Amino acid sequence: MADWQIVRFDPTYEEPLDVELIPLLDSLNAAGFVTTSSCCGHGHNWPFVFFEHSTDERIESMARHVLRRNEGSVLFFPRFRKEIWMDGYDWALHLHLVEAFGDTQEEEFLRQSIEAINITAAFIDEWAYKGRESR
Repeated sequence: MADWQIVRFDPTYEEPLDVELIPLLDSLNAAGFVTTSSCCGHGHNWPFVFFEHSTDERIESMARHVLRRNEGSVLFFPRFRKEIWMDGYDWALHLHLVEAFGDTQEEEFLRQSIEAINITAAFIDEWAYKGRESR
């Protein structure tokens, strides 16, 4: 697993980040979560991010904040899932777009993905900032 700083800032890294996801990846990593893989969907699928497990309590706190802040959204709904593997587990955050379907134009699908990514990043930043204030 490469260090976040290398992946984020080295343009020659073998698997470059989807630039559309950088705000969300930055927010998760700044909040202390270690992202492991991601995909913006490229205008065809919903965006997702996998991140390492820290503690259920911490992840659930962040997830509940995001879910509360997004409540009533007509654009997307975030889904947090614990993915269990043979050698451990990760968490996944999927951004399910409400109005993006198989026949949605690629540009529109990507526009909605980017909007959902940026909104979710802002919610995570809020959660992280609140946590710093309470310490």
